[in-house]
Amino acid sequence: MQADISTVAKRAKLKPRKNPYWTALSGGRGGVSLGYRRSAKSGTWIAKIVVEGNRSENRLGLADDEAQADGALSYRTAAEAALEWSRQQFASLEAGASKATRQPATVEMAVTDYIAARKRKSPSSAKNATSRLTAYVLADQAFAGTRLAKLRASTIETWRDRLPMKTNDPESEGLAASSINRLLNDLRAALNAAAERRRRELPAHLMQEIRIGTRRLQADSGATMMVLTDKQVRSAVAAAEKLELEFGQLVAAAAATGARFSQLAAVKVGDLQVAQARLMIPSSRKGRAGKPRTPIAFPLSSDVVAKLAAATNGRPASAPLFRRWAYRRGKRLEWIRDQLVPWSASSEAQAQWANVAKNAELPAGTTMYALRHSSIVRGLKAGLPVRLVAALHDTSIPMIEKHYAAFIVDATEEIARRAAVSLTYI
Repeated sequence: MQADISTVAKRAKLKPRKNPYWTALSGGRGGVSLGYRRSAKSGTWIAKIVVEGNRSENRLGLADDEAQADGALSYRTAAEAALEWSRQQFASLEAGASKATRQPATVEMAVTDYIAARKRKSPSSAKNATSRLTAYVLADQAFAGTRLAKLRASTIETWRDRLPMKTNDPESEGLAASSINRLLNDLRAALNAAAERRRRELPAHLMQEIRIGTRRLQADSGATMMVLTDKQVRSAVAAAEKLELEFGQLVAAAAATGARFSQLAAVKVGDLQVAQARLMIPSSRKGRAGKPRTPIAFPLSSDVVAKLAAATNGRPASAPLFRRWAYRRGKRLEWIRDQLVPWSASSEAQAQWANVAKNAELPAGTTMYALRHSSIVRGLKAGLPVRLVAALHDTSIPMIEKHYAAFIVDATEEIARRAAVSLTYI
């Protein structure tokens, strides 16, 4: 039973007894408590903690009751002493457990734990991160074996410099700056999670070392942004539909909305609102986890609505709207269609898109992401406000201004020209 032992007057009313009067300081019965043991002549402060069923007590000193000598502890001083003692006890217990059962944390352990956590949370979205981290971090034994306690920014930078980087040679098979930045993002998240989880045993400056060592590379400003004409976009959609109806539906949605592949993969049957001629696109998984953001209502033309509506027939609203065919081996070792399954990673569409790009006679090197670039540029050329274009494509105004500045200038110049005064006399 809790007792009020916070003042001299209140403690004076308590009866002397062997067992202390207790008051909780943190966590109640399973945490830290301050006790007051009253005898006939004096009072004594006692600290107590209970950890996993194990109880520990410590005498703190005499209480500052009436007629006590100098050096006696007030309630506030005793409470602070009890909390400090409990922190030392917890740290000692954790340190003992670490030495007995836990190995020193390494980059490999941090990455392995991160991959496992990503798979538990979302197996489909973890596929690409797992592949990157396995191929370029876990496979590098020198870096993977580095202890986190000794990890420095220079260690991470040295590992990064060993990565195969793409050159200006068209046949180069190295990693582009954007790919390395995605890898650095995954590595930073893995290391930060481990540093936070083991903060008591790792140096305080580790988080700063991780931040500096995983800084993004400067992307090549001269990289080509592939923007397709409306005719090329229509040709791509037609080629995709001819190749496979389900893939054609996915490409049509990408062309009409400019949504990222991960967003389209998350679209449900119920997100297609035929009566309103719009598609509710889930927000991207970029940035830190937080409250779910409102889906983006993207208006569609009637022909696009008709194409997508064909994928909803007889299917529940909660089912994924876009699907692909999974194949199995036949008796003669040929591949035959097995069943329709949801899309999970953009890599699953690479082979089909390569055929589409070839059959539609698109420029060499055109990726499916060109449909997003083209959608953004189409909106800017149509005179839509930059804010609206950014909102429809789930990105920021600064990103639009940075990467599509030339198209913004062309669009705003055309709008301004309509308001130009004519000095020709009639």
